[in-house]
Amino acid sequence: MVRKALVVDDSMAVRRMQQRTLEALGWQVYTASNGKKALGALRVCPDCTLVLTDWHMPEMDGLQLVRAVRSEPEFQGLRVVMVTSESNLNSVQLALEAGADDLIMKPVSSDLLGERLAEILDE
Repeated sequence: MVRKALVVDDSMAVRRMQQRTLEALGWQVYTASNGKKALGALRVCPDCTLVLTDWHMPEMDGLQLVRAVRSEPEFQGLRVVMVTSESNLNSVQLALEAGADDLIMKPVSSDLLGERLAEILDE
């Protein structure tokens, strides 16, 4: 079974890098440029098992996306990882309290992203 992921970032370059990394790891990848579009994509792809989201985006940021995902019963099994430059303890706490499964600090290499996802997904 092909694993499906959604990459959410307002930077096309970041989306492409994360998409290539995940595809190299065997994932089928969808992308969205903000949280609002991500929610729409998740409704079309209910079998996505992972969301990688940036924090700072227009319309709906990553923290709002995490809260929205966690409030929907249909998305309860979804793993949500924030990939962000936010590194202060308060931001980390906010993200985890909102329901993020983990935070990965930018900049993130393809190798590090693969390693962290393996840890998060217990592979």
